[in-house]
Amino acid sequence: MIDKRTKLKEKERRKSPRILVKVNLQLWEDDKTENRTKGFVKNISLDGMSIVTDVHYPVDSDLVLSLALPDDLKMNIYGKIVWMREIEDLYRYGIKFTELDLREKPKLYKFILVTLYMNDRA
Repeated sequence: MIDKRTKLKEKERRKSPRILVKVNLQLWEDDKTENRTKGFVKNISLDGMSIVTDVHYPVDSDLVLSLALPDDLKMNIYGKIVWMREIEDLYRYGIKFTELDLREKPKLYKFILVTLYMNDRA
């Protein structure tokens, strides 16, 4: 069981705030494009995200994550699995971004800022 102090320390470690979302994605190991699978994003920040899928990957795996954001925005992000939790027949992963194309960064920043703004207004 995690106490409140542990949760506070976790929040303090983060460089960027996490935004709760539910965005569909496709993912695959960096060198295995033929093994694409589906999942969804639970939360996202400028540095990483938490995803859920039914495929098991080992921690430290390099992934390509293809996100389908609202307003027909699509982007590919490279990331590394930094933690994993098994929940029944699903897997939840913490992904640290390792590479974000310069053309993709503004899309991600815009999505996060707009979502933050809309959440504050709700």
